[in-house]
Amino acid sequence: MDGTTIGTGICAGAIGCETRNRWFATTRGRIGYAWDRWLPFLTGGAAFGDIKMTPNNGLSETDIKVGWTVGAGLEYAFMGAWSAKLEYLYADLGKASCSTPTCTTAADVTYKANLVRLGVNYRF
Repeated sequence: MDGTTIGTGICAGAIGCETRNRWFATTRGRIGYAWDRWLPFLTGGAAFGDIKMTPNNGLSETDIKVGWTVGAGLEYAFMGAWSAKLEYLYADLGKASCSTPTCTTAADVTYKANLVRLGVNYRF
């Protein structure tokens, strides 16, 4: 998953570094108002991810981060127990730190992402 990364140390300089989120998960609640078959909702909760920082020296380091997420969406019940939804999420996993042995100098990277999800649900 790609997101916006802003770094310090070697990650901010001309050498640069690559930052990736290898996995991403959320635990969220949602609140909405059901209107016939439509459910507009707001959502928010915790976000989790594994940030991998790789400077141009070939070494890499990972840091599992816990952050937060908020968003909104719309769900439509189209057939019995089936529904479809579209939602937007903003996630902020905070700051990951790359140690001196890996990044030559200590470096910090913040990770933020904007996500749009389309899904189909079956309630049983």
